[in-house]
Amino acid sequence: MAAPAKDVLEALALPKADWEAMLRAAVECYSAGQLAQAATILAGLIAMDKNDARPLKLLASCLLLQDRHREAEQTYERALALDGGDLYTLVALAELKLKALKLADAIPLFEKLFAADPAGTHPAANRGRQLVRAYHDKISRAK
Repeated sequence: MAAPAKDVLEALALPKADWEAMLRAAVECYSAGQLAQAATILAGLIAMDKNDARPLKLLASCLLLQDRHREAEQTYERALALDGGDLYTLVALAELKLKALKLADAIPLFEKLFAADPAGTHPAANRGRQLVRAYHDKISRAK
């Protein structure tokens, strides 16, 4: 008797190259503005490989563009749990939390983002710095 499959990819006998091709197809759909189709492909990829953050990140972007902010936030959180060092995902999640006025959640994300790029050379960290400055200015003007 054969050993049980370790994951869905193995169970379906789907080569990783085919999974990667499906991910590229999802990226193409996303780039063409076909967000629902991209999201469907990405959901399937996530079901097949729960340990790869890439489809989660793209799915979160799809959800965000569809104004499904809570779902996007949850999906970004799942992606960060797998790939906590991705500064682009970190700034996207921090921005979502900032816009939702979840400051207690946003501040540690910005702190982690800035700590990862103290020299200020990474575009995602610089985006975070711009966001913080903009919100600071907005609050200052409201006083």
